[in-house]
Amino acid sequence: MLFSCTLATSVQPPPSVVISQYVWYTTPLSVVKWRCADCPSSLPLLREESDAPVTRKGKHWNLRRKTRGKVQVAEDMDTPTQHRSILPAVLVVLLGVCVAPLTADGPSSRARRRAPALKMDEAAVSVMNEVDTDLLLSALSDRCYQCLPQPVGLVPAAPGPGVPTTASFTVGTQHALTLQLNSTPGNSELCRVHFHFGEHGNYSLWVKSLNDPSQANCTMITETEPVNSYLPILLAFITFAGLYVLAAIWNTVMGLDSVRNFLHRFGSTLEADRLINSELGTPGRSEESLTEVNIPTSSGRRLHSLDTFRGLALVVMVFVNYGGGRYWFFRHESWNGLTVADLVFPWFVFIMGTSVSLSVSGALHRGARCSHLLWKICWRSVQLFLIGVFIINPNYCAGQLSWDSLRIPGVLQRLAFTYLVVAVMDVLVSRLRPASTPTETWWYTVHDILFCWPVWALVVVMETLWLCLTFLLPVPGCPRGYLGPGGIGDVGLHPNCTGGAAGYIDRWLLGESHIYQTPSSRARTLARTHARDQLQLQTRETLQVSFRHFRDLRLQLSLALSLSQVVYQTIVPYDPEGILGSINSVLMAFLGLQAGKILLHYRDQHRRIIMRFLIWGFVLGVISAILTKCSTNHGYIPINKNLWSLSYVTTLSCFAFVLLLVAYYVVDVRRWWSGTPLVYPGMNSILVYVGHEVFEGYFPFRWKMRDSQSHAEHLIQNLVATSIWVLISYVLYRKRIFWKI
Repeated sequence: MLFSCTLATSVQPPPSVVISQYVWYTTPLSVVKWRCADCPSSLPLLREESDAPVTRKGKHWNLRRKTRGKVQVAEDMDTPTQHRSILPAVLVVLLGVCVAPLTADGPSSRARRRAPALKMDEAAVSVMNEVDTDLLLSALSDRCYQCLPQPVGLVPAAPGPGVPTTASFTVGTQHALTLQLNSTPGNSELCRVHFHFGEHGNYSLWVKSLNDPSQANCTMITETEPVNSYLPILLAFITFAGLYVLAAIWNTVMGLDSVRNFLHRFGSTLEADRLINSELGTPGRSEESLTEVNIPTSSGRRLHSLDTFRGLALVVMVFVNYGGGRYWFFRHESWNGLTVADLVFPWFVFIMGTSVSLSVSGALHRGARCSHLLWKICWRSVQLFLIGVFIINPNYCAGQLSWDSLRIPGVLQRLAFTYLVVAVMDVLVSRLRPASTPTETWWYTVHDILFCWPVWALVVVMETLWLCLTFLLPVPGCPRGYLGPGGIGDVGLHPNCTGGAAGYIDRWLLGESHIYQTPSSRARTLARTHARDQLQLQTRETLQVSFRHFRDLRLQLSLALSLSQVVYQTIVPYDPEGILGSINSVLMAFLGLQAGKILLHYRDQHRRIIMRFLIWGFVLGVISAILTKCSTNHGYIPINKNLWSLSYVTTLSCFAFVLLLVAYYVVDVRRWWSGTPLVYPGMNSILVYVGHEVFEGYFPFRWKMRDSQSHAEHLIQNLVATSIWVLISYVLYRKRIFWKI
């Protein structure tokens, strides 16, 4: 094992202080962090018990350690020798640029690009203080709405003019941060810097005094450029797009008459040889016919656009559930707003409502009894609910399942309730609908809505109930109509009010131990392993010890703190699939049901269907704009997936109508695309969803990574796992295996 420390011969490094077996140096050139073995007294590094000698070569100190009888010498990364050693790599620079992000960094590149302590979505920031007073560093994320800056740590005063002290921190890179420095005697703000740090970058924040003692000049300098953590996404997109283009070219070539005639003649010859050399087989049957798939068809033509849309939602859901490469936009939003992960579940609910409309209509057309349909609907809802409870309460690691901590709400449970309400309403209303509607009547243009007026009335009543409970229900210790995340949001005035009435109803009816314990608003990492209060206590204790022992020696203070990644640090459980939000999921499914009614009432009238989808999308978009005031946090009802707010439903329904329109036109009307490969998981959605939940921790869906702090490796693993489920659904499609509940 070898290390290298770079120090200018003309610059004497200032004294240092050791915190948690690390040492930091402040020089006008750089900040170096190393653990060193048995360093000479002239090199101010942490000494360990080792007999490894240290030698000096030019301007560089080299540490040599004996390993299995051999001596290894580490050169600094900027030496000419090392640059010469990587010259052959220039010949494959394009390949290296493409492949490097998808593989683990080598030891030499990692030492240059990021410190060993940096993890995913982190950067190193060193605060250089030239002011003669102690500074308090606070930070605030752009995504933390109405939050006060959170204290991070102290930066000691400069021991003298031109001799800065340094405090080093690890900050998050997912979103832009505002760093604020206050003088500790009067807690007055000296300066503020807004900056978006890059992953594995190294930055220096220089604080210089001005003529006015109440102000300071803060300048952010990039010492080491960050890595491009989004390059793997581009490479993955190019790879999948290339595979799809190759598949399209293959299908086009195989569809040519000349190629088909050649294959037919070649296949006929093979069949004749097989019949001659074997007593098995019959002359009229070819090998191709044995594998030909004929999916059972219903009374009407199957709409592949529905399967395609459902498959899109399901594939994205599997990808984000498996981690989404650990990118923040593939995770659920902390509170208000939308990410990719927030889109798929409502779309699945929407398309479920559309499928209910078509299936109920087909069953009634075939003469099914209403009582029989209601029994099947109830039994299917019970099955979905039980399967959901089973898969979200695994106990293979925690031992026997405890009923005291059994989680009750969940995704399939929400689907079961929504399906029960919408399907029962549709059965009761559809059996009263006349067989045909005269086109000359004045209300023919809106008959798809008028025939569903009882369902509309019930949905309006349910939505009124949601509004009343959300804004009028008194919640102990919380303001009436509160929609915030609690925690440190709303300047920390309501820490125990996460979700307002929605969270209160779940905790009151189900109990805190039976709902989701780690919502997206809860802090995952603050100083990596410590809660907020523990962090502040540890920081104060560390600073007191540091000042007591090292201030008189004018040593540098080093801290290893980490800023939270877009979290509100909530402290109470909250379930995003709770009871109150189920009302709005019924509204979402009902809007999908309305899309199904449009497809039924205007069958094969493509222009009318497209126009109505556009109108519905436009109206819902206008409603969303009014409710949100076209903003993330300042609207009457913000878009919020955790609450399943009204604006969230209208916005996602607007998107769903537009996407369904595009899929319908491309797949079913123009037939430019068959929906492949999304149509396969869309036709086996329950099996794919349950399977990906049950087998998530098994190979080949998950394996031990070489570098668990690499976005590229996580992205590869998650894409491979998702692709395998698409392949499984295709194999099941070929074998005519469909799991229907």
